[in-house]
Amino acid sequence: MCSKSSIMKTATVRDLRNRYTSLLSWIDAGEEIVITQRGKAIARLIPEQDRSTQTVDWSRSPAVKRDRSKARVLSGAESREIVHEASGEW
Repeated sequence: MCSKSSIMKTATVRDLRNRYTSLLSWIDAGEEIVITQRGKAIARLIPEQDRSTQTVDWSRSPAVKRDRSKARVLSGAESREIVHEASGEW
């Protein structure tokens, strides 16, 4: 499970898969994260040195460009169920 020590943060491979947005927020805050698998360090995630010059053009993202015109619109009940399922404890 994700942990914070006074020196460096660590996360398991499972954390990387399931909680990547939290880990990205740590990296965005300048933290280094050691990724562990079965108790052994296997990788290190570190923030880029000069993030101020990097920009993202979201208009080119496949998720933005995807044609949703034929996608089924969820009902309010379906939306509530998805939100309820996703709101469990981390």
